[in-house]
Amino acid sequence: MDPITILFIVLAILIAFYFLRRKSGSPGGAGKVKSLRQEARRQLRLPRDEADQTIERHIDRLKERYPDRSEEWYLEKLIYDLERDR
Repeated sequence: MDPITILFIVLAILIAFYFLRRKSGSPGGAGKVKSLRQEARRQLRLPRDEADQTIERHIDRLKERYPDRSEEWYLEKLIYDLERDR
């Protein structure tokens, strides 16, 4: 193979990797999402089931207003809004 073909293949792989990672978040993102959910529950000061329902409602509303963001972003925005309103 010539160098230009190899360059295009590498470039295509890097672009695909970038978009997949952006869509799913960072590899350690699951732990961060879990800790953000715990922080949101703490901020809400509700029983766990009610807090989870409230969090989901807020995330759904944020998704309508700010589409194509990561779950981590929505949770950070929710926590920011909760802290700002108190």
